[in-house]
Amino acid sequence: MATLALVPARGGSKSIPLKNLKPLGGRPLIEWCLDAIAASGVVERTVVSTDDERIAEVARAAGADVPFLRPAQLAADDTPSIDVVDHALRWLEENEGATPELVLLVQPTEPFVQPEQITQTLELMLKRGADSAITMTEVPRNNHPYHVRERTDDGWLSFEQPDAHRAHPTRQDDPPRWAFGNLYWFRREAFLATRRLETDKHVGLPIDAVSALDLNTPDDWALAEALLPR
Repeated sequence: MATLALVPARGGSKSIPLKNLKPLGGRPLIEWCLDAIAASGVVERTVVSTDDERIAEVARAAGADVPFLRPAQLAADDTPSIDVVDHALRWLEENEGATPELVLLVQPTEPFVQPEQITQTLELMLKRGADSAITMTEVPRNNHPYHVRERTDDGWLSFEQPDAHRAHPTRQDDPPRWAFGNLYWFRREAFLATRRLETDKHVGLPIDAVSALDLNTPDDWALAEALLPR
């Protein structure tokens, strides 16, 4: 089965300027996920989708391909990931005839993704006969849907699910709930048919919360630097 990794890495970033090239532990941020993809041994080709030639240069030096520069209209703050993936897959087919069966999507902002997580998530998807798979982390109690609060316009708080909150007084009572981790695997044809990264038949591989750290703010970055020794 032909495999392809897509890494979206636009040049614009308001919270952390040129975030994808900012050094983390002495290396540009984007290199962290590119190295993990290469070390997994299950990806035949890695393509970086970027609108910035500086990012393209660093990506090529790290062993990735940058066969196109992403159009500016697909590099805005509010551009959906779906549109970026769709553009990359259609460009590769129309310009190179490339139609990989299995696609991995990893973002540079999740630098602690591990090679074995890439491999094991793919193995899980194939073993289960799924059309897509993600890594996932267990939602902590303070973020669990049973204990989330709503606030009215005048500042009063109430539980969104008050009956469920009262019925689950301890952490041990909470049924596990899962959040997205740090990567997607999906079948190309399933994505093109549904324009969804997580199709109806999808599975998840539990991972640790550190591996799923997503860097979007200066505080996230400071936490990542503090965690580097781990």
